[in-house]
Amino acid sequence: MNNDEVDRISSLPDDALTHILSKLCTKEAVQTCVLSKRWKYTWASVPILNIKQMDFLIDDCCEEQDNNVIIGDYSGDRNEALRMSGARFDRFITGVLVKRARTCLDRVLCVRQFESDEPYASIGWLDGVALFMPLMIHMVITNGTGNSLDMPELVFTCASLQYLSISLITKVKTIIRSVSINLPYLTFLELTGVELHDDFAQNLFMGCPSLDRMKLSSCDLHFFTISSEVLKELTLTNCCLHEHMQISCPDLVSLSMVIYLKRGGISLNNMPSLVNAVIKLCQYLGDDVPVLNLFGGLSNTAKLEICLDTPMLKEQLEKDIPNCRNFDNLKKLVVGGKWNMSYDFYLITCLLKHSPNLKELGLMLDESLCLMQKPQQEVSGDVVFQHEYLETVKMYDLYGTVGELSMELVTAMMKTLDSYVKKIGNCVIF
Repeated sequence: MNNDEVDRISSLPDDALTHILSKLCTKEAVQTCVLSKRWKYTWASVPILNIKQMDFLIDDCCEEQDNNVIIGDYSGDRNEALRMSGARFDRFITGVLVKRARTCLDRVLCVRQFESDEPYASIGWLDGVALFMPLMIHMVITNGTGNSLDMPELVFTCASLQYLSISLITKVKTIIRSVSINLPYLTFLELTGVELHDDFAQNLFMGCPSLDRMKLSSCDLHFFTISSEVLKELTLTNCCLHEHMQISCPDLVSLSMVIYLKRGGISLNNMPSLVNAVIKLCQYLGDDVPVLNLFGGLSNTAKLEICLDTPMLKEQLEKDIPNCRNFDNLKKLVVGGKWNMSYDFYLITCLLKHSPNLKELGLMLDESLCLMQKPQQEVSGDVVFQHEYLETVKMYDLYGTVGELSMELVTAMMKTLDSYVKKIGNCVIF
């Protein structure tokens, strides 16, 4: 720089400089320490930690896909390259936590990938992160060692947290054990790839009085109850249920469940605020017969989707029909499953009877089952009626393939519908 040139950036106030550095990943922000004495410790006050393992790969031919590190034309051993980058990641984040200013963090994003030849997978540095009282933590850990991770406990007593997302992509599910939970301001929780037991679930809802959104994905659930006075959005995706679960959340507005029933079943109750519900149930092979008590908690929904993976699940849900009250608010209903709907329309007929204001009916059909040559099942006299008018009927292939429904199946389903609906406005086939 010439003597008559002015370093205008370095002359900016500290708040402006830390704001600029917050747009960089943490590794790049730390590297600015060599620019001048003015910059030596500026990075240490940046309120964001953004540290990904891929930033520590020596090889330039790498990319990131779905938070996983992918090696391109690396000439050496892939596992060794990732192991070395992981060691650099651990040293770096430990050093950053030691040297940064004792100011609170706003956001933390960490992505770490353990390889199969690493002897021990540890994320103990997460306790160090929690000491800086962050508002938000988003962490993605891929563990290929075959050993479960030990989850640091301080993160569950970080009273400043408002948003916590922990994704553990592992061969062996990590058990989050019963710990003291004190997250008074937490409003959003997302856990992926963990095993949860009843003691943890109880502590969770007692220790998170502000929690209004919760997402559990690919988790093993060994607890009995989800009960919250403040929860508004609940999403359970590809979770395995090992006990009969009761869900009771009076403020819940949105419910989405894709559940594998290992044992027990599901009961829904005390959900007067529920507007949108998606319930997809699958059953593991076994002798256990699931108990499904769903309709008692669904009566106020405006949009309802039910998909059942086996005929047994349909039969069990039909046993809950006596508990079915009128769905006076229901405008859109989607029903799908692996049974012959053109032959067995009883469940759908019952739902139509209890949905006087329904505008749209969606049917997700299994072509291979619905064309089985069977005489149409007679619907019992207590549900023989005709729905006045449906604006729209939509038919989908159960597996999402467009254009797979045959005209034979569509004709059979329309003939069945004509028995229960006086007038249909539009029929849309996907």
